[in-house]
Amino acid sequence: MPKHTQISIAMRNEVGSLCRLCGIMARAGVNILGLAIDDCTDEGFVRLIVDEPKKARQTLDAARVPHQVQDVLALDLANEPGALQRASARLAEAGVNIHYAYGTVGPQAGAGLLVLRVSDLDRAAAILEPATK
Repeated sequence: MPKHTQISIAMRNEVGSLCRLCGIMARAGVNILGLAIDDCTDEGFVRLIVDEPKKARQTLDAARVPHQVQDVLALDLANEPGALQRASARLAEAGVNIHYAYGTVGPQAGAGLLVLRVSDLDRAAAILEPATK
């Protein structure tokens, strides 16, 4: 089960903010693999999974864009009713809290990708590993 470095950025909720952030990443040659945005009226949080986290962080530092880094899991789930319930139940039974999650799947896809920020990354990975095979 892949562990990823997620980069979180607080930014103004205004026209062009995401475009500017994506431009910074594009000019550095960093590919955005996953994205979630939470809005909170005037500000929002952008969460990125990128192909080169170290390069992305250096680029954000150079552009003076404050950011935080978290370790997350990327879980392949079957595209079927109950898949998320089964995975979250296994974590709950083991006492692992899901702080937040985001994911998507296309209508024709057989599996989806769910990104999880959890209280115990290694334990969650071990618990969920059999569910992804």
